[in-house]
Amino acid sequence: MADVTTETTTDTAPTVTPAEPSGVLDLRPPKESLRAELCRLGLEFSSADGTAESWRDYQRGVLATFDDPGTSVTLTDVKTNLGRTLTLDELKAVTRIDTMTAAD
Repeated sequence: MADVTTETTTDTAPTVTPAEPSGVLDLRPPKESLRAELCRLGLEFSSADGTAESWRDYQRGVLATFDDPGTSVTLTDVKTNLGRTLTLDELKAVTRIDTMTAAD
């Protein structure tokens, strides 16, 4: 019979240190940001390629793209490829996005 050597290791999970003393880890985007406004309008993160991010609302057929500085966002109707570029302040004034897929 051959000698069998077993080695037991224990993986320890890293301790997560919350950013706030309250113990709450807040993963929401900053309130004054394009990401926060896109979330407010119902879009969700889709992808990033290192220079730009894409966000989508699949139910309404909306694609939003913005570059790294995040000073403006382009919202596009994916059926018609019609879009508009808005600054953060302009985006804050938007209450709904109508497209060929969905118009309330």
